[in-house]
Amino acid sequence: MDRKRIIAQVVAAILLYTIISLILEKEYTQPVVLRELGEGSIFGIIYGLFIWIREKWRNKESE
Repeated sequence: MDRKRIIAQVVAAILLYTIISLILEKEYTQPVVLRELGEGSIFGIIYGLFIWIREKWRNKESE
């Protein structure tokens, strides 16, 4: 999987996490939005690492 595809998936995960969290929170003040963006960024980084490790492992098995 190339780098652009992983980055696109990470950005999508951050946006989805943030939007869903804001909908569930039902509060749209600036501190809440920034907090949810921070949490979404952490989630996106962890998700990106998971995808990258999974692809490396999958490529080792196919060789």
